[in-house]
Amino acid sequence: MSETTSEPLLLRCGESKRNLNNSLRAAGAILAWAICFAGTSQLLKRGLLPDGPAQYLIAALPTVFGVVVLLAYGRFIRESDELQRIVQLQALALGFGGTFLAISTYAICERLGAPRADLADAITVMAVLYSIGSIVGWRRYW
Repeated sequence: MSETTSEPLLLRCGESKRNLNNSLRAAGAILAWAICFAGTSQLLKRGLLPDGPAQYLIAALPTVFGVVVLLAYGRFIRESDELQRIVQLQALALGFGGTFLAISTYAICERLGAPRADLADAITVMAVLYSIGSIVGWRRYW
């Protein structure tokens, strides 16, 4: 087996090891945040936490992981090359813009009788659209 075939796919597509490592750090931080957010939401929704200050401390845990995500993603963007920055900018534009449209449209639908949406739904829409934008950008340029 040659040395180039044992490299990760992104390295074979021109991605640097530094970008790959930063990307994996950011992805790991996002995954940790998502698990913490979902777990905290379920604990609170099901009433599995004792009343009092502990509830608020546990409710704040996703924020701590969120700060880690921001730091890891910021490092990823700062140390990325220009092409990766373009891909990320386009993915963020799709995520933000698409979520803005989804929220504003659904707000009108709620006035027509649609069930009230949860803020977590908007977070999900943004994450999915950002992911789609990243995949489209990656396929377009690599």
